[in-house]
Amino acid sequence: MEIGKRRNEFYIKTGHGEALLSYRIIGKKVMSIYHTFTPEEERGRGIAEKLAIRAFEFANEKGLKVRPDCPYILHFLGKHKELRGQAVK
Repeated sequence: MEIGKRRNEFYIKTGHGEALLSYRIIGKKVMSIYHTFTPEEERGRGIAEKLAIRAFEFANEKGLKVRPDCPYILHFLGKHKELRGQAVK
């Protein structure tokens, strides 16, 4: 699965549409991830997780902390304890 990037969004094209992760940059130091979506037919396949990992990589590349404003990202951080240090409240 190839992850694409548009302005303030990462996405993966699936057989049933697009899965996406939306974010905004706050100031110069914080990336707020506020929305994720995966088509219902594609859920449970790890697609949102791939998008979240890419978003955290992007934040790290840019020297940003991540503010998890999306319920899925809070869940994701529960599974990926190694990334919690990159998150802010």
